[in-house]
Amino acid sequence: MQSSAAAPGLHRTLYRRFAEDAQLADGLGFAALWVGEHRLWYDGWCPAPLHALAYAAGVTERIHLGTAMYLVPQHEPLAAARAMAALDDVSGGRFELGAGLGYRDPEFDALGLRRDRRGRLMEEYLDALEEAWAETGRRAPRIWMGGFAAPAIARAARRGYGLLLPQTLTVEEVRRVVADYRSQGGPGPVGLLREAWIGEGGERHAGRVALHLSEEAGSWFPLRDGFGFAAPEQVARQAERGRRNVALGSPEEVAAALRDVMGAGVDHVAVRFAFEFVEQPALHEQLHRLAEEVAPQL
Repeated sequence: MQSSAAAPGLHRTLYRRFAEDAQLADGLGFAALWVGEHRLWYDGWCPAPLHALAYAAGVTERIHLGTAMYLVPQHEPLAAARAMAALDDVSGGRFELGAGLGYRDPEFDALGLRRDRRGRLMEEYLDALEEAWAETGRRAPRIWMGGFAAPAIARAARRGYGLLLPQTLTVEEVRRVVADYRSQGGPGPVGLLREAWIGEGGERHAGRVALHLSEEAGSWFPLRDGFGFAAPEQVARQAERGRRNVALGSPEEVAAALRDVMGAGVDHVAVRFAFEFVEQPALHEQLHRLAEEVAPQL
């Protein structure tokens, strides 16, 4: 769903391709399909994830449809609750809400919101979502809290949500986060995003992932030594963390990497091949290989 400077595309074309991706993933037996939300920047993440997932719901039968992440503080909660209820209805109960804080200043600025109040807004809006579903007698979707900072872990445990972790964590870091979540009574599943590439071209793909993450960290992240590109050594370390944690190589090597994170307490691995620099035929080939060559080893 990315229309970016690197890979511009008409939105109607992106939606058509997304529907084709969803149908393939559904047919191959994957558990869920996830989309990310961002807006107002050249990297082109889907700015309206519920609409995209509603489209996917219309062309699939079984696969669950989730947000990783839906930026809760950037949405009016009652309108969001109604939209999510509609999506859950049209999908036959297949919607899953991955809830994130958001971290990009321009997104909050454009909406007239203060980024430094996002934690308070998250709590207020989650309360409002739960109340709206309860008042109408609706079944709430499964909710995953995004992030690995202490407040996110505590929030997920306290509310009984699952926890969905980013791709840059090492196996040992995942193990520590899972232990922290469980020690606080966290009852839900733990998910982890993992970049991957099966077969030839893995190192090149990992390098492109690292470049993407360096641009993201340099543009958005407050780091210990400064903001973004003002702290180039930390930006480089963040990119290298991302590169090292790509599961790449033969089907056996990718399966081993995924087994490692599952052994650290992860219940659900969201594998991502798709970036702006991956063409649809290559994506579909990777999905086939994941389903037919990697998954049977897990």
